[in-house]
Amino acid sequence: MVCGGGLAGVAAACEAAGAGAQVTLVERRPFLGGKAYSFRTSAGRELDNGQHVFLGCCPAYIALLRLLGTLDRVVLQRRMRIAVRDRAGVRGALWAAPLPAPAHLGPAFASYPHLTTREKATATRALAALRVMGERGRRQIDDVTFLEWLEAHGQSRRAVQALWDLIVLPTCNDRSQRVSAGLAAFVFQEGLLRRRDASAVGYARVGLTGLVDPAARQFLAARGGRVLDSSAVAEAGPGGVWLTDGRHLPADGVVLALPPERTREVASAALPEDPGLGSSPIVNVHVWYDRPVMDEEFEAVIDSPAQWVFNRTAIAGSGPGQHLAVSISGAREEVDVPREELAARIIAELAHLYPRASDARIEEVAVVKEPHATFAAAPGQAARRPGPHTPLEHVALAGAWTATGWPATMEGAVRSGIRAARVALEQHVKPAVSRFA
Repeated sequence: MVCGGGLAGVAAACEAAGAGAQVTLVERRPFLGGKAYSFRTSAGRELDNGQHVFLGCCPAYIALLRLLGTLDRVVLQRRMRIAVRDRAGVRGALWAAPLPAPAHLGPAFASYPHLTTREKATATRALAALRVMGERGRRQIDDVTFLEWLEAHGQSRRAVQALWDLIVLPTCNDRSQRVSAGLAAFVFQEGLLRRRDASAVGYARVGLTGLVDPAARQFLAARGGRVLDSSAVAEAGPGGVWLTDGRHLPADGVVLALPPERTREVASAALPEDPGLGSSPIVNVHVWYDRPVMDEEFEAVIDSPAQWVFNRTAIAGSGPGQHLAVSISGAREEVDVPREELAARIIAELAHLYPRASDARIEEVAVVKEPHATFAAAPGQAARRPGPHTPLEHVALAGAWTATGWPATMEGAVRSGIRAARVALEQHVKPAVSRFA
């Protein structure tokens, strides 16, 4: 039994089914995908709940899409290229050259216009310190903020804004002054410094729900499994799962792929204490114009309320006109701003950044708020995140919030599901090569 149909639950169900288990996946909503889903606006346009991206260093997520047969619905850059501009209109880019890591970052770094020569030199030394840092070193700095670590390594506030937060904010869903230095160090190591292709950016060309649903249902059904959607779990334990409609579904192994608060509700013995991770919000503002106003596929903007702007028309091929999606991570202030006010702010900012938007007609606006989008990647998070094992035999935990070593990403969710399935299956099925290998 797998409780929860997000990416962690889907990965757990597919891993178990691939190992020969008869799997039932229970999801309270009528669709799979969890926090990576799509829906229709009042005008009938398909819209993702947030602009999700993945990187070349996300092999488990890529393998899941390949397993489900939906890898052709995403695009992954051959090598990283991220356009970066500021509000004054100064444009540059971070890109990976065809050189071995970490030299692949050198040419882009040398020409990057948003740092002074001195800031580039100190940033290079800090990156070198991160590259040689091992797991033990990351554990030792997990209790301090990344900003504290950066300042101790000579980084100016401008460098933090123009370089470090450019990466930390979208990956950890918060700024350096709130993020664990250990987790941020992992992000830079895994995403930028180990391999040349690790930082390549990927994104879906279709609505996010279409990446896993109905493909996951079909994968499970072909192996004797099933999906019970629109079904909520009331209680779970070693003997199986009880649904809120009174049904009891017996099982030899159970994966709880639920948020921590729901996990404690349905199986308090599996998670005796609240891990106290907290949460961090994400806000997305979507604007549909009657004509093109932006040329790049996506762009990071320094010192702007519009942190990242995605040209969804270029990415997904939607049209006519142009659909821009503004992604605001760590949106602790924006999440409480009324939608109309926030939309007006972002529309004005887009007109400033892209002058053609001033003359374009706005056809539709949508504001999507996720107040608890991810766990808070705050200092001390590593010690609070539980692993897949629980005090209950053959009951395992999954979710991006568990101890994956990764921030709250799609990759972390998938990895957690794979590990949890293996724990729940111990002694019940013969060991098999993972479908994600």
